[in-house]
Amino acid sequence: MRPRFFLAEAVRSIRSNMALALAATVTVLIAIFVLGAFIPSFLYVQSAVDRQKEKIDVSVYISDSAEVDQVNALQAQISGLEEQGVVREFTYVSKDDALAAMRERLDDPTILEELPSNPFPASFEVKLTDPENADEVIVAVEEQPALDPDEGIGFAGDTADRLLSVAQFIQWSGLALILILTVAAVLLIGNTIRLSIFARRREVEVMKLVGATNWFIRWPFVIEGIICGLVGALLSVGLLLAVKLAVVDRLVDDASSQLTEEQTTSIGFVTLAVILLAAGAALGALGSGLTLRRFLRV
Repeated sequence: MRPRFFLAEAVRSIRSNMALALAATVTVLIAIFVLGAFIPSFLYVQSAVDRQKEKIDVSVYISDSAEVDQVNALQAQISGLEEQGVVREFTYVSKDDALAAMRERLDDPTILEELPSNPFPASFEVKLTDPENADEVIVAVEEQPALDPDEGIGFAGDTADRLLSVAQFIQWSGLALILILTVAAVLLIGNTIRLSIFARRREVEVMKLVGATNWFIRWPFVIEGIICGLVGALLSVGLLLAVKLAVVDRLVDDASSQLTEEQTTSIGFVTLAVILLAAGAALGALGSGLTLRRFLRV
């Protein structure tokens, strides 16, 4: 293998087919720019959904007439679910704590002073490892005698179902979009490289007939695709950086919504840039490599 020779051939091909190389580069630029804008957005939304999922919990209300042994049995049942990994953690909330929490939530807490007694039951606040485990927790504790007959078990099932549906939609749509972008970029780059190869098809046929191996012929075109991919990816990274500095950073600094105030998981720009550069090179190599196969059948 002679890297300098293959690199020189790739550069010569780019110079002699500048318009085609420019088209391939612009194709990569567009595909990588869309991918680069989508990845952090996808991670940000996914992180925000995950944070909301963590807030979904099950409230197991305890009857005021429950005996100590019954409450201990209920606690042991929930502890068993915690050991199984169904429950992440749980805490006991007394009647006084429940009243104090309600007092903090009300705009006018003085209305609670008119109550003849504390109407709020004690409870176990159960945090789930996954909202999908809620049914398992409910089935496990619903027959416990310590359970309050009126309040029973508190769980926002409809909200959890909608949130899980949104999370699944985001995951599948994100994967689908990434797949579509990858296939589209490979096909577009492949078609662009095909024109360059077609212009040199006679040269390829002659090289094949005089005994050149497939990889000896393929390497200059693969390197040409890698160069176009890297240049396109580098331009898209520069464009993304400009958009980040001019638009995104200002929006984040000025935003005051709860989603932006909470810590959410995204991706560092340097890491994103490395991923995009690698993706650009891979797309260029893949597009040119796949396209060249039919021209090597001499």
